[in-house]
Amino acid sequence: MRIDCGEVADERIRAAYGHLMKDGYVVLDRVIAPAALGPLQAALEGMPPGTSVASRRHVLPLDLAGAAAEPSIYANPAIVALAREALDTNAVLLGLSADTALPGAGPQHVDRDGRPLFDAAVSALLPAHAVVAVLPLDGASEVAVWPGSHRWKTRDENAAPELAELAPGACLVRDARLLSSDAGNRSGARRTVLRAVYARRWFRDALQGLQRPTSRPALREGFLAGVAPKDLGLFAHLKAP
Repeated sequence: MRIDCGEVADERIRAAYGHLMKDGYVVLDRVIAPAALGPLQAALEGMPPGTSVASRRHVLPLDLAGAAAEPSIYANPAIVALAREALDTNAVLLGLSADTALPGAGPQHVDRDGRPLFDAAVSALLPAHAVVAVLPLDGASEVAVWPGSHRWKTRDENAAPELAELAPGACLVRDARLLSSDAGNRSGARRTVLRAVYARRWFRDALQGLQRPTSRPALREGFLAGVAPKDLGLFAHLKAP
């Protein structure tokens, strides 16, 4: 399901939340003007590709500095409003990274972003403890998702995925328990997505995915002074320098 977020309104966020609860994902269109991503794109072009996580795929953790320190990046109004609706008003920014697929990269392994909190039977009944926002930075992107798999008690190997197409400026938000797979890169250029993880303040993931060893954003001196009061809670779990 897609929700037009060119204008952030309570009824649109509630509708997006309903789809996130039911299907485990929702696509938010027009969450940011593609031109506003230019500074971050330019900054990433001058940085190393990051840590290799699969064949021709790399992950680069982002600190809250430079182009990544823009509120539209770490506290996008539509994305954060949905995260707070799905989690609670005390949700925190658990991770921020640039995930790059080089030309010729194959589809990502089908998996969840994180493991269930408890045994599968109980965890499937619980509300979300973390959501992942995926925003293409330098071109259209595709993500395969298995609707409803965040509620599966056992994995259905015969279930068919849906292919979510993300144009520049759009964002896919998914429950961390949802099965998904980034599509392969068939273009002649690298494709990079911004990956932001929002979680309940008490949540820690020491097993896989959500809290990769170097993905927790670091606070630079003076950063919090420029954060809007309504967004300071996103960093309540981090120590100020």
